[in-house]
Amino acid sequence: MNGVSDRLLSNLNPAQRCSAIFSALCREDSTEAHRLADTAPTGTYVAADFYNPFTRAMLVAALARGDIEQATASEWANRCFWATRLHVAGRNDETLDAFWSAAQYHRTRAGSLWASYAQVVTDAGLDPGEVMRSMGGLSKLAQESVDASAEAEPCPDALALYAAMLSP
Repeated sequence: MNGVSDRLLSNLNPAQRCSAIFSALCREDSTEAHRLADTAPTGTYVAADFYNPFTRAMLVAALARGDIEQATASEWANRCFWATRLHVAGRNDETLDAFWSAAQYHRTRAGSLWASYAQVVTDAGLDPGEVMRSMGGLSKLAQESVDASAEAEPCPDALALYAAMLSP
């Protein structure tokens, strides 16, 4: 005989049923987990059945944040090398231009990564700043690098990666 709980469970969509099974497993109730799995309606489930755009956007934001912070760290490492060489060897050191160019490259890369992230998240109908803040936001130095290179073009590789991660 079907009880009230059985009738309620029969109305679950695939994501809800999966959540109920994991909840039962977390309680170490394997009997309930097997019952839920065995009584699931037969069908072909696809990834889109479990797709949550905001969760995906947060994961993309986490990846973009890591990429941007790494570019910013490289920028400031090159600036520190530049300052050290300037102090040690003076203005006539031939490596000064190389360190300064590398720092500028990484600053532009940070802006390019932000542009890629912002384009993908905006195309998904979300606010890139809001999603990034939900993940803790960028560091002060990274935000300064992004703001200073606002005219940077989106990086094609990052654009493709972020778009693939955000798609269902």
